[in-house]
Amino acid sequence: MEIKFGYILSAVVLVLDLVLKAVLEGIDLTIIDGVLSFITVHNTGASFGVLSGAQWLFIVLAVVFIVGMILFDILYKKPFGANGWYRAGFTLILAGIIGNLVDRIAFGYVRDFISLDFINFPVFNVADIALTVGCICLVVFMIFFAFREPKKEEKNNQKIEKN
Repeated sequence: MEIKFGYILSAVVLVLDLVLKAVLEGIDLTIIDGVLSFITVHNTGASFGVLSGAQWLFIVLAVVFIVGMILFDILYKKPFGANGWYRAGFTLILAGIIGNLVDRIAFGYVRDFISLDFINFPVFNVADIALTVGCICLVVFMIFFAFREPKKEEKNNQKIEKN
């Protein structure tokens, strides 16, 4: 059940990303003057435009990450001690990678549209937000929860569930 919910949530984030990219393509719209605006930027590189024009490299890396993440999730998440932090991170990272991968394959660039006007920061999209938040969730999981021994009461509950 958890895997299905995670994949459904990934699909929802992915659809939101792709729909907003399509709706806001070519639009220059100020939401909050001096704070937030929507502008169209076509990014042919990675974060901050690094390795601009290396689309095939990004496509291959994205596919490898997607396959690796799904295999890890299926094979190792239980012994790894997966919890809500893990599931949220996994879900968001998967959606973000796929969202930007779709753009790279379909257009040869990633469509970015969210501009924070109050700081000098690159324009980004929903997939980038999902990747960032997902990575933060996985870091929290790794620091505080991964490979932890269950508490005594959790062990007792596991024994009861097995019987």
